[in-house]
Amino acid sequence: LIKKQIEDWEKKDNMFVSTRASDYVMEQLQDNRCLTLTGPSGVGKSFIARHAALILKKEGYNIIPVELPADIKTYYHPGKQTVFIVDDICGNFTANQQQIDNWKQLLPVINTIMADKCCKIIVSCRLQVYKDDKFKILSPFKSCECNLISDKLCLTSVEKTNIAKIYIGTSMTDIDDLSSKYVFFPLLCSLYHKKEDEDVKEFFKNPFNVYERELDRLSEHGDEGNYKICSLALCVLFNNQLSEKWFQGKVKNEQRNIIEDTCEACKLNRGTSKAKLKEAIDTLDGTYICKQNGIYRTVHDKLFDFLAHYFGQKMIECLIDHGDSDLVHARFTCQKSSDDKNSNIDFIIEIPDDYLESYLERLIKDWSAGKVSAVFNNNNMKVSSFRQKLLQYLLQLDKPQQVTLANTKDTVEPKESCASGNTPLILTCYDGYTDMVQWLLHNGVDVDQCRDDGATGLLMASQEGHTDIVKLLLEKDPDVDLCNKDGCSPLCMASQQGHSDIVKLLLERNPNVDLCDKDGYSPLYRASYNGDTDIVKLLLEKNPNVDLCNKDGCSPLLWASYNGDTDIVKLLLEKDPNVDLCNKDGCSPLLLASYKGHTDIVKLLLERNPNVDLCDKDGYSPLYVASQQGHTDIVKLLLERNPNVDLCTKKGFTPLIQSCISNHTSIVQLLMKHKPDIDAQTYAGANALYFSAQNGNVEIMQLLLEKDPNVDICTKKGFTPLIQSCISNHTSIVQLLMKHKPNINAQTFDGGNALYFSAWNGNVEIMQLLLENNADCNICGHSKQKITDALNNDPSQTLDEYKQGLFVSFIKDALSNVRDYTRKKSVEYVFDVDAGSSPLHIACFIGRIDVVRCLLHHNADINMTKEDGTTPLFYACEVGHGDIVRLLLDKGADTQICRWGISVNHCNR
Repeated sequence: LIKKQIEDWEKKDNMFVSTRASDYVMEQLQDNRCLTLTGPSGVGKSFIARHAALILKKEGYNIIPVELPADIKTYYHPGKQTVFIVDDICGNFTANQQQIDNWKQLLPVINTIMADKCCKIIVSCRLQVYKDDKFKILSPFKSCECNLISDKLCLTSVEKTNIAKIYIGTSMTDIDDLSSKYVFFPLLCSLYHKKEDEDVKEFFKNPFNVYERELDRLSEHGDEGNYKICSLALCVLFNNQLSEKWFQGKVKNEQRNIIEDTCEACKLNRGTSKAKLKEAIDTLDGTYICKQNGIYRTVHDKLFDFLAHYFGQKMIECLIDHGDSDLVHARFTCQKSSDDKNSNIDFIIEIPDDYLESYLERLIKDWSAGKVSAVFNNNNMKVSSFRQKLLQYLLQLDKPQQVTLANTKDTVEPKESCASGNTPLILTCYDGYTDMVQWLLHNGVDVDQCRDDGATGLLMASQEGHTDIVKLLLEKDPDVDLCNKDGCSPLCMASQQGHSDIVKLLLERNPNVDLCDKDGYSPLYRASYNGDTDIVKLLLEKNPNVDLCNKDGCSPLLWASYNGDTDIVKLLLEKDPNVDLCNKDGCSPLLLASYKGHTDIVKLLLERNPNVDLCDKDGYSPLYVASQQGHTDIVKLLLERNPNVDLCTKKGFTPLIQSCISNHTSIVQLLMKHKPDIDAQTYAGANALYFSAQNGNVEIMQLLLEKDPNVDICTKKGFTPLIQSCISNHTSIVQLLMKHKPNINAQTFDGGNALYFSAWNGNVEIMQLLLENNADCNICGHSKQKITDALNNDPSQTLDEYKQGLFVSFIKDALSNVRDYTRKKSVEYVFDVDAGSSPLHIACFIGRIDVVRCLLHHNADINMTKEDGTTPLFYACEVGHGDIVRLLLDKGADTQICRWGISVNHCNR
């Protein structure tokens, strides 16, 4: 089925017209894994989403059209390139609370998919659904919105012209003035494409008037026309999901009622056969209707909006009596409902006063049938005047019937849905319908009744902050510690949501204040995590266990310290908590406060004499993280407690080393007063002096050198501070180090030395400093074999990685002509050039004539040969540095020395 669906997309995509909106969508998909296309019906949301999916298909993505929320879980395979397409999420007319709840349950799965670099989720959503307050909870779908009617993305005149050329042809001039009238211009073009016999100007002027006149004319063409009208009415009754199977087999009683009433409304014989109606709807395929996977539906949702409204005017009683529950509850609105936002939606069906009682009867019918969630999620329920009319109707029923309705559970929602087992009490507590709650409680409803996930009315009211309803429920003496399947109690929920008035009411009933949910979150933890001081105060009055941690070992004090909530930390400390209580990663409150720079909290914690040397699992101490982040005031406070200043991480980084890496001069000054081990090394052998040389921080370097460190300590790969300062081109650092008589000829694992790297960089000033201090200008790099042997014993870098790094360096740092020459060569070639070369060799290869002059001035061996016989002259000739060749020849370079049996006289570039 999916394959057939995608083939249909590909066929229709042949008429796709690229726009700035579609280009923007593809651009956003580069950086975002979830994208939501918003706008009214008919602006091209689905078409663009499918087009984007088809482009991703060419890149190797598997397309999954999501019909039900659970599909996204079923079809997700970690690491497999997949793009999920979700059409009309959470309702194709108004926001569907049940669908929102179903998607909410899947948020952990959505977040997992979004974290998978191989997956994309493309969602289309009607603008009124996206803007609904209820939709906000689905935060992943709010992360990247593409509003197709925004100024940035709406269709331009040129784009409308291009679309019209494809779908309308030569008639574009007729609609120039009309193209801006409707935002759903793409839909109009598509619909007109199927009705080319219509007057284009008239169609675009009043498109749905055209359809209305056409339907009216059909009804004037006797039975044949009315069969078609009736078949469209059936499509509406079934909420655009009319199954082909419905027309098969014998007529069942329920079908008979629908057929007879619909036919009568369409001026047909009540005994009309299903076969006649199926024959009629098949003739509409391609104009009004399309059939996919055995389901009849309109060619576009906007056309269905119109048809639902059209038949709502013509046969409202039939729609009320027989319409699908979702149709009845989403598309009908009570008249005079100005406080209902849905009243302004296009094609909403107004209920005339004469039919209000019929509508209420239908609600009671659905309610009695166990469609409880559908009834109470009815859009009209939001309107207090409508609820009053419903209550008046209910009060006219016999008392036993009222009691039965009040205690009816939802039996329609699937077990895996959070709405399974919903009750009127739970739903009205969630929505805040105090008037309905009062009626329910007066009709013997058990205040502790739960839906299948364990949620109670009290839990829902506590979650949503409906204080008046909580008061009503508490008067019925509920079990205040009753939790849902996740272990969340009303108190925990109210504390999490920040409803202090409700917390106060619940605490008066002496609940278990230490009752934790399945993840170990207590009410106190939730309030502390959210920084809700008022609720923390209320909870602490009940003497909870302040050291109660969640499953990750996080305590209320830990999170308050991390978040910087000073007032909450003060309140918690008054209850004498364990200030050294760490989470599973070994982080203490002091460490996190030090890391985040919360000086006042560090002061408060230090007054409780914590272990200032308590490290996390990676060996990070409070002093280390404060030094790392540059929190000077906190470093001062910690040093007053005489911590171990040489305490290092698992990788050997001390506070001193880290402050040098981070260039925090003032912290280095503070640490130096406490006599740290200045020569301490990391796991790779680097020390404070090394990182200061790398960063070029003269002030820190001076501070360190004043303590007489070992200036020749090197990393495991042989890099000394002097070598590193030459690599980084820090002349002033080299000058400082030279005063401390470093080993000027020290070599790295591949034979590089200070002079070699200075020559490579072309830094003649540093070279002069080195040569004036007796640097040996004839030291060569190690051979390829020696480098290979060294790297074979080095787990931190492979030989291939080393070679690739060299190749990149040659291309990145060399002169332009050398870069072009090197690009044409191989990685192995660059390895040959670098291995065994002297400073003069490398200067001649990369074309630095000033470096060559400097080296020759200091008596560099002009004829030094590498293992393969290569001299500096060979490299200058090979790359084509004529000026260097002439200089070398002037200085007496030997032209007879051979490489591979060939002299430089026969060298070809």
